[in-house]
Amino acid sequence: MRSHSIIAGGFAAALLLSVAPVSAQPVIGGPFSGLYLGGNAGVAFDPNHLSFTDRTGAGALSFDSRDNNDRFVGGAHLGYNWQPGGILFGVEGDSDFGKDIDYLASLRGRVGITTGPFLIYGTGGAAWEGSHEHFNVSSAAGNASFDRNIKKTGWVAGGGVEAFVMPAVSVGAEGLYYHFGEDTANLATPVPENFSVKDDRNFPLVRARLTYHFGF
Repeated sequence: MRSHSIIAGGFAAALLLSVAPVSAQPVIGGPFSGLYLGGNAGVAFDPNHLSFTDRTGAGALSFDSRDNNDRFVGGAHLGYNWQPGGILFGVEGDSDFGKDIDYLASLRGRVGITTGPFLIYGTGGAAWEGSHEHFNVSSAAGNASFDRNIKKTGWVAGGGVEAFVMPAVSVGAEGLYYHFGEDTANLATPVPENFSVKDDRNFPLVRARLTYHFGF
């Protein structure tokens, strides 16, 4: 918990420092202008896809992974928007967590179009992930369990929609695609029996957002 708390806190501090000189002035622009803070929750679709290759040459190994499925994630986001007319420019940091996901964080730019209380936007930037992998490899010699800690840096891009439901509160939906790449690890059971595991960490995420906008 300590690592992802540090990351989330770091994003928050960086964003606050970056907007402090602006936020000290009266907010000029549309309703989305200024500092905001919120929570989000959704589903990451197969964020840890593992594939297995038996390298013994005899086909003696079987593979069982608990990780090849979807994950519920939730967390917080913090950002700042500038809204000159009907165009929005912003910067946002977020950090989400889930089963076997210590942190899924990003720092992104946002560009959007607003019409009254409605916003549609695109977003993209850098992303970071820390997670755990668990899998079993079995043969006639017995069963071996493997646990690995994964830390990745990549990118994220997507878009969303948002609308005010109260003077300072908006709700929205967002779709993101995270790209952390692929890698293959050559491993062995205690016997030893050789095998490899390919790790595909590129996945989409869909989430709902609830946001409070300061300055109202």
